[in-house]
Amino acid sequence: MKPYRRKFALIAERPDVQLRVVTPARWYESFQDIIFEPEPDTPCEEFPCPIRFSGYGSRFYYRRGVKPHFRDFQPDIIHLEEEAWSLNALQTVRLKRKYCPNSRFIFRTSLSISTKQRFGALPVWIERSVFRETDRAFPLSENAGRILTERGYTGNQTPFPNGVDVRHFYKTDASELRNSLGLSDCFVIGYVGRLLQMKGIDTLLEAIAGLASRDTTHYKLLILGQGEDKPDLKKNAETLGISENIVWIDAVPPEEVAAYINCMDTLVLPSRTTVGWVEFFGRVLIEGMACEVPVIGSDSGEIPHVIDDAGLVFPEADSNALAERIHQIAHDAHLRKDLVTRGLERIKNFTWETIAERTYQVYQELLAEGKEK
Repeated sequence: MKPYRRKFALIAERPDVQLRVVTPARWYESFQDIIFEPEPDTPCEEFPCPIRFSGYGSRFYYRRGVKPHFRDFQPDIIHLEEEAWSLNALQTVRLKRKYCPNSRFIFRTSLSISTKQRFGALPVWIERSVFRETDRAFPLSENAGRILTERGYTGNQTPFPNGVDVRHFYKTDASELRNSLGLSDCFVIGYVGRLLQMKGIDTLLEAIAGLASRDTTHYKLLILGQGEDKPDLKKNAETLGISENIVWIDAVPPEEVAAYINCMDTLVLPSRTTVGWVEFFGRVLIEGMACEVPVIGSDSGEIPHVIDDAGLVFPEADSNALAERIHQIAHDAHLRKDLVTRGLERIKNFTWETIAERTYQVYQELLAEGKEK
């Protein structure tokens, strides 16, 4: 996806870096078939290659076209943006061993919950093989790093969060789009993401129903996304009597998301922890901050750490507490202004520029370590 390639484009701008990005030619995610589109004038060399099992992060692998990037290019560093137990990770370390055994190796992990993989012994074997080849791990958070250690990884690691592209996510005048969606003269609460029960959208619907029954403010909910639980959520909204308060928008291309966020007066991520899942980051929160939209999140997983003091947090599944947080933002102009200011300061830690600089510094450390061996 284009937003994630920004990091490597920034690194490749350095005169001492020659960087190749090998990526799936197409990928299925969030009910969209995403086809690789080259960035004009990028300093990266970009190579889209065909894959098997599009949309399955742990199972996909490249069908052809990747061997020359190991055999001929002979990279000093191989940076894999995939989990250590994935088939792509196994494919990568095998190519590394065969064609460029002296390359330094990094993998990235988004581990969010300490649990055994549900698909047998193969991922465990792959993971251990990848651990042995790894010179540095990039966990998404400190918690992901702790889980990585519990799984047996003993090497060095540097936490790296997801990033936000501030070229696309910033405050704009969205009044025309807002009016076209029927969102004028109301307080707009927004949700962006998959429509699944674990995302806690039912808690958000209950909060809206509670506000509508006791608050004179006209609230509307803008929901942007798709998912298998959308029919059930619509029925829930009907039962609560708030169907007319909701605007449903199917998933849109990533570059259009910012326009919809700019229609919102507050953005909510109400995720709810389940047995096998917890919110591992919540990228939409930093996108909201970048657009100067006050954010509210549950206390599931990494959400409170991402928000820090730049938004409001409520106990997951507590619709009354969520309604109270929404009411606070809707009726306290000083709080809204303060959260916007804090959000703009907070995202400085999450811009691709910041993350690219830190990544480059780790590259330099790895190269120096390699010379010492």
